[in-house]
Order: sequence, then C-alpha cells, then structure tokens
Amino acid sequence: MRMNGSNSLKTAFIDIAAALFVIGGVVSLVVSMVAAPIYSLYPFQLQFFSFLFAVVLIVGVICAIGAIHCFTLTSKRMLHEAGMRGLIFGAILLALSLGLVGANAGQSTGLGTASAILILIAGAICFVLRDSVLPRPPMVVREQVAKRQAQ
Repeated sequence: MRMNGSNSLKTAFIDIAAALFVIGGVVSLVVSMVAAPIYSLYPFQLQFFSFLFAVVLIVGVICAIGAIHCFTLTSKRMLHEAGMRGLIFGAILLALSLGLVGANAGQSTGLGTASAILILIAGAICFVLRDSVLPRPPMVVREQVAKRQAQ
C-alpha cells in the first residue's frame, strides 16, 4: 500500500503524539510517586500527610496511568478517545502541578508541569486528527484476523 505525503505526515504526527503520551505519562507518574517521600522529609522533619495531599497524589497517579493508556489508544488509531482523555488528563495534571488545587502551591515542580504540557499537546494532536482516515497498524490488523479465525 502506497501512502501519499499527507497520510505519511498525519501518521508521523500520530506517532509523535504516542511518544508524547508515553514520555509525559511516565514522567508524571514518577513525579507523583516521588512526591510523597520528598514531601514527608523535605525540611528534614517527619511530616504527616494531609487528606488533601493524599487525594491530590492519588488523582495524579490515576491521571498519569490514564495518560499512559492513551498511548495504547493512539497505537490502535482510536484517536477520538485518546484525544479527549489526553486533554482531560493533561488539564488535571497541569492544575495539580501548578498548585491550583489545594494548598500545595509552593511545591509545584517544573518537571510535573512539563509532563502535563506534553500530555496536553499529544491530546490536542490526536483530537485534531481524530477524523483522519489512516491505515490500521499491522499489529491491530493481525489481532482482528486472529479474532475472526477464532470465531
């Protein structure tokens, strides 16, 4: 199958979006997981977590895992779902990393903000290209053929 320049450019953008989902999701997950020990030992005194911090941490981890799942959706060319979920997860992570939720405004990290922006960019790319008719990746085609043969 021969692809023209427009389809190859769209495919390249979708591949970039998939990479951004993975990079942003993994970095955000690591930042969320490392935040708890850093917060509890930061001024070299043992501090206890507040309920709000625990909720923000759990929501951050869920959104980071959801952003990583958007990679799977993007690789299966389910761009509409990946785009919407990526925009939502990226916006929530950006709000959490900037300290807009809770009293943790002084503890924002540039790394968490950058990863949220990467997820937002990937979500925007997928959402813009959601109506593009692109060929399915070979792996998805093989899975569909295997399912048909099993039935």
